[in-house]
Amino acid sequence: MRIVSFFTVFVIILLRAPAVQAQADKDYAFSLCPQVGVFFGHVEEIVYPTNTKGELLSLLLWDMNQVFYYGLLMELSPARPMERRGFFSGLSIKYGIPGPSGAMQDKDWQSIENAELTNYSSHDNIAKEILQLDFSAGFSFPIHKNMFVKPFVNISYMNFRFNADNGYGIYARQLENGKYAPIDDVPTEMSYNGWGTVISYSQEWFYVAPGVSLGIGHKGILLAEISFMITPLVFCADLDEHKEGAKHVGRNIQFRDNLRGGIMIEPGFKLSMPAGKWLNISYDISWRYISGTRGPSYNRSPIGIGDYEPAGEAGAGLSILSAALLLKVKL
Repeated sequence: MRIVSFFTVFVIILLRAPAVQAQADKDYAFSLCPQVGVFFGHVEEIVYPTNTKGELLSLLLWDMNQVFYYGLLMELSPARPMERRGFFSGLSIKYGIPGPSGAMQDKDWQSIENAELTNYSSHDNIAKEILQLDFSAGFSFPIHKNMFVKPFVNISYMNFRFNADNGYGIYARQLENGKYAPIDDVPTEMSYNGWGTVISYSQEWFYVAPGVSLGIGHKGILLAEISFMITPLVFCADLDEHKEGAKHVGRNIQFRDNLRGGIMIEPGFKLSMPAGKWLNISYDISWRYISGTRGPSYNRSPIGIGDYEPAGEAGAGLSILSAALLLKVKL
């Protein structure tokens, strides 16, 4: 909640900035940009091994396939960026529409003998909440009569929450001393239909990233812009809950991880078209990728009861393509 309040302060600042700036400098413009778009990709939940042979102990992939979103982009920037340098800032809010978003796949490698897959399950993935908040600020410099460059810093907060419902599982036969038969050798098969939610998972991300963008225009009108961000300053807190089923006894266990580090990269491209004196239509596409974020994991059982205990090392990641259509209204 403190992070959300942090971004609310920036909203207030940006809403007040145009009136203040308009009095001081007519060369700045404030814009409101309603946006609609779609997410494609997935988030990753990772558990690292301690004494098993696999590279990972567990990997859960939560799909975000064709999740539509709506939101708002607010910008304060130089009115003629190819003629004059100046400060700029922007706040983007994207909220995903809850609903089915593909599958959740859960894979485990529990053998101490080899790195073969031992457990596999697939479930219907339901996106319960998807929120992205991005605040950026920097300076814009003209470098040609039709070009400008913008170094900036971006601060991002993301919140994802999913439920894995129903589905099925295939589990290799467990042999003696931590060994397993091949998963296709008379495995145990289990149906989770009728369970409802089998696993729930949430991630909260926060990162600070430097970036740069290059804009190209004609007669002072922005036509295209490419951008790139990269940072190791990544933080993630996640929560995993394996439910107790209605028809069968589940694990009824809760995992909480505190993760940091890794790498975040995000290339982006924007194409704009004037639609009037005060209107622009823009198409914006970007790919956000995070990998290598890891840290200590803790668990407790039953869910919500007792103290957390150390449970090894965990990780998280994501790969999300975002495509949006924006209507830019200049005030």
